[in-house]
Amino acid sequence: MKNVVYEMFRKYGRLLSLHGYVVGHGGNLSLRSGNTMYITRHGARLEDLRLEDIIAIPIEGESSFDSIASSEVLLHRAVYLNGAQHLAIVHTHSPYAVAISFFLDELEPLDAEASYVLRKVPVVEGEAGSVKMAERVAEALKDSHAVIVRGHGVFAAAKMLDAAYRYACLVERSSQLKYLVEALRGLGLRFKEAKEL
Repeated sequence: MKNVVYEMFRKYGRLLSLHGYVVGHGGNLSLRSGNTMYITRHGARLEDLRLEDIIAIPIEGESSFDSIASSEVLLHRAVYLNGAQHLAIVHTHSPYAVAISFFLDELEPLDAEASYVLRKVPVVEGEAGSVKMAERVAEALKDSHAVIVRGHGVFAAAKMLDAAYRYACLVERSSQLKYLVEALRGLGLRFKEAKEL
């Protein structure tokens, strides 16, 4: 199983890096399989993952491997135990989403696809790796596909890694569009509401 997870993580880690949604050791990925969570190692570079960067730990309780797993291990556990039956989590440090988070308490996508799929994306606060942030993100992901942590990044969850990846991409795309629309509005252009969304 670990080899299968590794190939999936390697694929999506490279895609996230290619898009600029993660850099260096930022971001993390996880998958749930039964009572086990596969999560990227603390300090792992998603653009160049190795097999040893995939850590298997229990969903409930703690293990000796928690200390080398991602610093967001508490958050991933909380999401998997929140009752929403998520099986995959993608965490990015997407620049537009992080920038937008300093100004909004909720991102409402403007384009048709993201508006339909995401509806609204809550913005929550919390210190990275903290119990409070884990609780807030897990609570938000009960009813949303994605959440932005102010000044930190995006957490997207789904039943499949591909879907969580797509949700994370949609959040960044929506944040970028919001930025561009507000920039054009600032230049004096008149905003016209799309009627058929």
